[in-house]
Amino acid sequence: MTIKIALIQLRVVDSKEKNLKNATDLIRISKKEKEANVVVLPECFNAPYTVDTLKVVAEPIPEGPTSRALSNAARDYGVYVVGGSIVESSGGLLYNTCTVWGPEGDLLTTYRKVHLCDSSLSGKTTVPETKLFTPGSGFATFTVGETKIGLGICWDMRFPEFAAAYRKLQCDLLIYPAVCDVPTGELHWELLAKARALDNQAFVAFCSPARDTHAKLIPYGHSLVVDPWGAVIQRATEFQEIVVADLVLKELTQVRHRIPVFEQKRADLYELKHITDRAFTAGCNFENYDNMARAGFRIALLQLKVGANKSQNIENAISKIRSAVSDKGARVVALPECFNSPYGTQHFPEYAEEIPTGETSRSLAAIAKELGIYLIGGTIPERCATDSKLYNTCTIWSPEGALMATYRKIHLFDINIPGGITFRESDVLTGGANLATVAIDGAKVGIGICYDIRFDELARLYRNQGCDMLIYPGAFNMKTGPLHWELLARGRANDTQSYVATISPARDASAGYVAWGHSMLVDPWAKIVGEAAEGEETVVADVNLKTVDEVRAQIPIFSQRRTDLYNTNAVV
Repeated sequence: MTIKIALIQLRVVDSKEKNLKNATDLIRISKKEKEANVVVLPECFNAPYTVDTLKVVAEPIPEGPTSRALSNAARDYGVYVVGGSIVESSGGLLYNTCTVWGPEGDLLTTYRKVHLCDSSLSGKTTVPETKLFTPGSGFATFTVGETKIGLGICWDMRFPEFAAAYRKLQCDLLIYPAVCDVPTGELHWELLAKARALDNQAFVAFCSPARDTHAKLIPYGHSLVVDPWGAVIQRATEFQEIVVADLVLKELTQVRHRIPVFEQKRADLYELKHITDRAFTAGCNFENYDNMARAGFRIALLQLKVGANKSQNIENAISKIRSAVSDKGARVVALPECFNSPYGTQHFPEYAEEIPTGETSRSLAAIAKELGIYLIGGTIPERCATDSKLYNTCTIWSPEGALMATYRKIHLFDINIPGGITFRESDVLTGGANLATVAIDGAKVGIGICYDIRFDELARLYRNQGCDMLIYPGAFNMKTGPLHWELLARGRANDTQSYVATISPARDASAGYVAWGHSMLVDPWAKIVGEAAEGEETVVADVNLKTVDEVRAQIPIFSQRRTDLYNTNAVV
């Protein structure tokens, strides 16, 4: 089955009547000329997005003029209409509400915006929706054929658990009408769409009003549709236009079979609980960064060549650690996944050693102590002394040479991409069962390994524990690297408002497993602050904890999470 979706990037003017006429004309064109069977309008499409204007145009649903116009258009043209959003008046309260109309003109569902936008980008944009709207208290879905579709509005897109709840409800398409301003649009619009699609292996559509440079809040535009691989299918410019995309639903089955992350989630370690139709209760998970002044540290990411000789691999790592500290002034040094061993299930048993008594552990402890640094020891194949099982394990060493923590890779890399790569870590390795955090110069740091980065729940648990930074030694390959390496790093940074470091081995085209490279550090704004190419290289950048605090204060999504509707919890 294929759904043809049309996103109407409407130019919104001061007249409700003109906006409704423009919308219905474009619905007609979307159906009659573009042959769409689902048409989407933007957030607040019947009036400019300002507090004063929106109060004036509020109306009841479904009795108001906007509802009647959308119902008639859906019926007249035989099309599903996702009615963007309007200001709904009900019981003396105002809501930001999306209506969905069936081809017979019937009201299929309504969705009231759950997460209200209270943000303040310093010197740029301040939006106080809580002064106008009451938040919604539930999810909303509808079906087109056999396809289940979930709804969000604008700010909702910043909450990964909200999207994940829809995925648990078996949704294959997520639609977000939105008015995103230019500053945040340039930062996060496309990234958020791609991240929601990739994490949930679903199609995602964001529909914006057209840009109006005379408006009080200038919409970003660039409505877009993203496929379940995280790739943009269609994207608008900033002007009024109709974006049409074919959603080939068999792609959902393909991606979910080839990268089966939903089958590989660790329900023994974490769970996402979602609750439907529950009354809103304010005041959960609030945090306050006012008057907090924190420093940071300089980190070096070592993208190392890895060969067949373990001793040479270790010697190379020690040499590069010395250079990073003496030449670059690094306080923290991070190594890549499997830095002492070629990456492959056939190699793990041969190169495995016990921790902390093995050759690699002794070398890392000694250099950390000698240089007085924190050392994130990439990973090595670990042979457990008690049960002889093999693990893919990261060790973290203190400036005194003490073993601060170990982290065993929780999510093992088992995928099958025809024509790309087939790999099964679980044939040899055992998955870990515990998170690991360490304190480094005032920062709390959480550890994951490679494939773990695909699991938002793990990053969310670390964020819930107060982590400021996530470090993922990883060895993505030449298929998954170009697709998802950067997207996942930036997505995790944006969702958790933390620094994220990903450290790869250097690319070796002659190896049995060819690593992607491109080790990088991403800041809490989701900006890349340092990135390697594909060869052996050291990336050095400063982690500024004040940036963490500023981002979380200006875009306070952690305090705005609706834990009355969803929550990611560790399983004890």
